[in-house]
Formats: sequence, C-alpha cells, structure tokens
Amino acid sequence: MELKIMQKIAFILLISIIFFTNLFSQSINMPEFPKGTLTISQEGSILTIPIEIANTNELREFGLMYKEDIPEDYGMLFVFPTPGIRGFWMKNTFVELDIAFIDSSGTILDIQNMKPCEESPCPIYIIYTPFKYALEVKTGFFGRYGFAEGAKIEWSINE
Repeated sequence: MELKIMQKIAFILLISIIFFTNLFSQSINMPEFPKGTLTISQEGSILTIPIEIANTNELREFGLMYKEDIPEDYGMLFVFPTPGIRGFWMKNTFVELDIAFIDSSGTILDIQNMKPCEESPCPIYIIYTPFKYALEVKTGFFGRYGFAEGAKIEWSINE
C-alpha cells in the first residue's frame, strides 16, 4: 500500500516538473529591429552611437521590453509617421532608461528618466508637445555626455 502511494506521489511530481518546465521555458519571440547610427550634437560636442530603429507599430510596441541590460553607448530610436502627443511606459522593461522626445527637425524637446514598472498601472511618460521621434538610452547617457534640451540629432538606417 505504501508503495502505491509513493508511486502516485512520484507520478504527480513528474507531471508537475514537466508542466512547470514547459511553462517557464516559453521563449519570447524578440522581433528583429533595423540597425542604424545616430549622431547627437550640441555646442560643439558630437557623439555617434549605434541604434536599433522601432519604425513600425509592432516594433514601437515592443521597444526594449525583456532586455536585461543595454550598452552604455547604444539607443533605440522610435520613429513615428507624423508628429503627435504620445505616452511611453516601462511594462516588461527591466533597465532604467532616459528618453528624449524629439521634434520633426531633430531637436530634443525634453528628456525624462523612466524607471522599470514594478506594479500596475505603469506610469506613463509624456510631453504635451507634438514629437516625431523618441530616443531611449541607458540612464545617465545625456548627463554623461553633456547633452540637454536643444541638442540636435541626425540618424540613418543601415542598408
């Protein structure tokens, strides 16, 4: 009798291990972002960094979600078809970021710090001025290089 109970427990344990292994091993389908370069300039300071470009609805919605870390000198440029007022949030984003909201002429309008969202609802980061681009970089990037509102960006996509 004791053997049958142990066999049942072993069977339930085996099924549980298989179930939870499958549940937690589901991989996230990371989209492929176009690559490019972005140059920031202000008052004689110029810096060029590699970027990934979020230029479709799917890519803009995914952004930097699920990344454990990003390089110090790297950015993700969100490109919108037209200027507008939009909000950003940090759902499923694990890296603290700075975001620059940029107008259609390439001028940085505002820079904000965004913290990973730890509880729902996530804060929304927004400016009430139309912008066409948003650049997300690791926190401290703009301060480290001395860039602020008024800096200009130029970017290109790799062919």
